[in-house]
Amino acid sequence: MNRRPVEFKNDEKVSEFLNYLIENGGPELRDYEKLTSIVNNMDPADINDFREKIKTILNENTLIGHAFIKPYGYPGDFILLDRIYKFDVNEDSRYKKWDLLFQNQPAANAVRNRKDFFVEYCKNLVLKKQNAKVLILGSGPAEDVYEFLTSYPESNNLSFELIDFDQAAIDFSMKKNKKFDRQISYNRINVLRFNSYELYDLIWSAGITDYFKDKHFTFLIRKYINCLTEGGVMVISNFSTKNPTKRLMEVISNWYLNHRTETDLFRIASDANIDKEMVSVEKEPLGINLFLKILKN
Repeated sequence: MNRRPVEFKNDEKVSEFLNYLIENGGPELRDYEKLTSIVNNMDPADINDFREKIKTILNENTLIGHAFIKPYGYPGDFILLDRIYKFDVNEDSRYKKWDLLFQNQPAANAVRNRKDFFVEYCKNLVLKKQNAKVLILGSGPAEDVYEFLTSYPESNNLSFELIDFDQAAIDFSMKKNKKFDRQISYNRINVLRFNSYELYDLIWSAGITDYFKDKHFTFLIRKYINCLTEGGVMVISNFSTKNPTKRLMEVISNWYLNHRTETDLFRIASDANIDKEMVSVEKEPLGINLFLKILKN
């Protein structure tokens, strides 16, 4: 059965531009704005045809394709995050420009900024308290832990407990952080089901609430606020509605997040019965990743 030629309802020049991108091995920097504009204004009826047009790069050879095919069954998996953190690109000329497009998007830069936020929090924690404990909800590749412990090897008074539902992510993290295994413990479990009798000075969650409904987000806060020490802090990151890469993620990689505003985060904390005096919202330099910060007084 012959498939009809891929055409676009709104503008036939789109097909010409996409042909150019494929023949060129991906977009040049000068093409980013045009491609983004096309995607942002695309008729939903054209999305399948658009993906058909770029199907040669929607595979494991590109970051875009990895997000699209979801080899571990979920978007934003530990391999993808690890490659974002490292600004890793496929050197094959057929895919390199597509990976550079992905890595130069504001959302990818915001993810790297998110890691830097974590490192700074841990650094400050070591300075103010001996034998501090950190709990990480949805630890993924744990590149953030690796970077902190590598950069501050004298921080042997800080211990980390990592939770992730994916055994492959835990195995990856354990291998990466093998030389720090005395400071790290692991739990394979859904964060909403984990129960701990420990108290932590920092509870960190980077990215999992992007996939949560509000009721699960609220449940998470209620559950873990009881695991904080006095003076401890819970920090939960969430993508902002101002994410300029939102449509690209959705159209090209079929990657959907629950974007939220600062007001949304304050409301969710209030729904979790957290005193407003304990709550603040921070943001990384691009303002794309927001951080709900809850201080236990």
